[in-house]
Amino acid sequence: MKIRFIKVIIGTLALLPFIVASCMKSDTEDIPDFNAQLQADIAIIDNYLAAHNITAFQDASGVRYVIHRDSVNGKRITIDSCVTATYSGRLLSNGVEFDNGTNISFPLNGVIHGWKIGIPFLKEGESATLYIPSGLAYGYYGYPPEIPGNANLIFDVTVNKVGTTYNPSDRSCN
Repeated sequence: MKIRFIKVIIGTLALLPFIVASCMKSDTEDIPDFNAQLQADIAIIDNYLAAHNITAFQDASGVRYVIHRDSVNGKRITIDSCVTATYSGRLLSNGVEFDNGTNISFPLNGVIHGWKIGIPFLKEGESATLYIPSGLAYGYYGYPPEIPGNANLIFDVTVNKVGTTYNPSDRSCN
């Protein structure tokens, strides 16, 4: 009896990849090419900046950013930093805010790619606005219901503290 049960379990596990694959979206789904979408997103962001008379720095990745408060003595940020920040996130398309936080700590290597690229342009004590193409944010699928697919995002970010270690028990930077 025990051996038959084990064989049933092994047989079921062997079929698991096929079961999961049949539940996934079709291969014929029209997912845009990342680079084509990135170029379209950059054009949309650049048009937005021009229409609003905003002069932004341009990173080769497609992230655009405007530094509002420059800190001479602030600590530099790296991808391995822990950052405590105050931020708000809006959709570029209509300005609707989808998220905000005050004194939120996080390991920089654990956030969306647009933040991994844009936040290191800042130092402790600085603030900026980041314009992030969809592929460097939540991509084709978005983060429903707040963020639709292929949504370009705007983040207003102030870096309050830079540390080296993230402490998950109290969600702080040390």
